[in-house]
Amino acid sequence: MLTSKQLQDIKNLQIVCEKHEDIHLKLNWDMLKNRTNSLDDFLHYKGDHLIGFLGLYGFGETYELCGMIHPDYRKQRLFQELLQEAIQSLRSRSVQKLLLNAPGSSTSGKEFVEKIKASYDFTEYEMKWNKKSLSINAADVQLRSATKEDIETIIDLDAKCFQVVRSDAESYTKRLLEESGEGNLMIEYNGTTVGKIRIQRVDNQSFIYGFAIHPSHQGKGIGRNALSKVVMMESEWSSDIYLDVAATNRNALKLYESSGFQTFYSQDYYQYPL
Repeated sequence: MLTSKQLQDIKNLQIVCEKHEDIHLKLNWDMLKNRTNSLDDFLHYKGDHLIGFLGLYGFGETYELCGMIHPDYRKQRLFQELLQEAIQSLRSRSVQKLLLNAPGSSTSGKEFVEKIKASYDFTEYEMKWNKKSLSINAADVQLRSATKEDIETIIDLDAKCFQVVRSDAESYTKRLLEESGEGNLMIEYNGTTVGKIRIQRVDNQSFIYGFAIHPSHQGKGIGRNALSKVVMMESEWSSDIYLDVAATNRNALKLYESSGFQTFYSQDYYQYPL
């Protein structure tokens, strides 16, 4: 579990690194703030100053990795040392798959993944809502909070819509509902649960994740109306609204763009053999 000082140190280092390269690091703050153990965080201090951080984020048997080194302390193999510590930890837990996350425009990130010979997997776009006027055309589309009874439905949606391995989806979903149940919503159409969407609020900003409509109900305008409801609801609370979408999901990308979202960053994922 990270202390309040460690969390603040990580935030301060993130600000420095992002400003240095004009990038956006995906550190999954909702997960960082809800750590229940110290197995997934690796910090390197010089005196009282944090100069390196690496975070692991588990999604079942698959783990993602994102980290940073202070610009003044790069090219000293510090991140390689943090990576080796993380790999040893993952191997002791028999983790099978590791994805390294690097901002698409990060020169240092690209140099590092080339050096360790990680193989490109996919790209994820980060999008921001530009306060476009939206309308809701379907009263039969409703949102409700997710409960434990929805776990199997959420797992099925992740497997069918995102091709997530069921064991990974099950592990992640159960932990997600335990740690932040209030931000997980189910989408109903004529009283039948057909989709899901997750909202995280941080520092007067809203982040949308895991938006999915069951394939049998796609193409009916359900997703557009559900997204409009969420955006209109969050716009009353948040100054900015963000979401992520995989570059391969062209239909979702078109929906988001037509709803007023524009890409402002991309995150590249690379697979590293364990």
